[in-house]
Amino acid sequence: MMMRFLALMVLAGLAACAGSNSTSTGAGSTAAPTVVPAQGVPDDRLRVGDLVVIQLSGVPTDDQFIQQMKVDESGSISLPHIGSIPVLGQTTVQVKERAEALYKMGRYFTNPNITVTSQQQRFVSVSGEVRAPQRILHSRELTAAGAIATCGGFTEYANKREIRLLRGGQVIKFNASEIMKDPSRDIPLLPDDIIQVDRSIF
Repeated sequence: MMMRFLALMVLAGLAACAGSNSTSTGAGSTAAPTVVPAQGVPDDRLRVGDLVVIQLSGVPTDDQFIQQMKVDESGSISLPHIGSIPVLGQTTVQVKERAEALYKMGRYFTNPNITVTSQQQRFVSVSGEVRAPQRILHSRELTAAGAIATCGGFTEYANKREIRLLRGGQVIKFNASEIMKDPSRDIPLLPDDIIQVDRSIF
């Protein structure tokens, strides 16, 4: 919450500086986006080619291991005793729970403890009328306002009332001015999101 508050304060200050010679009215205001992802959406869903580190403990010493593995073209990884398991689109927590369950179901181990760590970094991109367009390392706390603030805020030419968030084949439009008034409208970002700030026509 503190990070979001600071991001909104920075964004508000930069927007005020950039827009000191312009006026804003209610006309043309963009409504809150109809699709807003919930807080805490997992950002570690696995993809083909991702590297993960698997550690098995809580079992006899000879069976313990720690290995780096790559998600293969079929979206799977291979573990000792249980073989190939599908992990594509799953979170590291889901992979952990699935692998532990398979070891128990196969009666290989009574109380296996598996740790799954993704070694991949995910990014979001901000382009257009911001002061420093760039790719930003994704985190669970990153929001639209925070990403724009990280890029130095808006230029004086930015259309702050209709910003586009590109997410796969979906386009979500939002109004940064409304977010500054009501932080609950801020949008948590997902990996590979693209924020496009267009130039105002006025």
